[in-house]
Amino acid sequence: MIIINVLNIIAPIAIAVFLIGVGVRLGRFAWALATRRRFRGVSPTFEHAPRRLGFFEALHAVLFGPIKHFYKRANPTWGRGYLYYHIAIITEVTGYTISALIVFAHIIFGKPVPDVALHMEESFNYTPANLLALIFGNGESLQSHFLFGDFAPYFVGITWIAVGFAVVGNLHLMVTLLRKRSGAVVADIDQAARGIRTPGRLPWDRLLVRSIIFCIIWTELFARLNLVHGIVYVHALLGLALFTLLPFTYLFHMIYNFIAVYYAVQRRMERTIA
Repeated sequence: MIIINVLNIIAPIAIAVFLIGVGVRLGRFAWALATRRRFRGVSPTFEHAPRRLGFFEALHAVLFGPIKHFYKRANPTWGRGYLYYHIAIITEVTGYTISALIVFAHIIFGKPVPDVALHMEESFNYTPANLLALIFGNGESLQSHFLFGDFAPYFVGITWIAVGFAVVGNLHLMVTLLRKRSGAVVADIDQAARGIRTPGRLPWDRLLVRSIIFCIIWTELFARLNLVHGIVYVHALLGLALFTLLPFTYLFHMIYNFIAVYYAVQRRMERTIA
């Protein structure tokens, strides 16, 4: 298949671009943290200072506060899509990460892996295309049995639920985006903001990324249902494209999100955010 040769050629280039992009972005982020002046909380005489929050209360406020207090009210369609999509993406990315670790462990210890193209249970086909088909095709019978053994049916069942959330969530987000309501306020946030509306926008990077994700979801469905022979390689190619774009688009928040959440929690604990 031509797409297998394409994957074998571009995969090393894509990984190199990804690593360079992540290195530059994280380097700039680290420099900004090292040179910023640290704010040590509010003055004790500050009038109506926000109350100090415990760690778990602050974490809950950071993770769920924005969608409850703003997104869900300002743009309900986008808010639902945001929630469903993130349930799916967290589950899927976790599954891909575990799959990649298992595959690389087999390579390190020189153990055989399946050959997806030939449907062989054991081979030493360590080519990028085959490894990507193992990782991104972890919901298919051959790959899931290799990766998770007796736990495979449970893994596939859990990720089927995630795929369902992904379909529903991404359709919500695509509709919102194509109607130019991304970032728009289309409903009342609260009584004080009653009647206030703001127009949305159609940013090219979100349209590109959302379209790739849309295709990734449907190629995974077709691969799991064995509807199109070899579509797992298309699925892997799209996943690799998204992986390469990650440092250069808004998707970079998937990497620095853990750091951002940590500092957001600290700010709430220090009472710098009401």
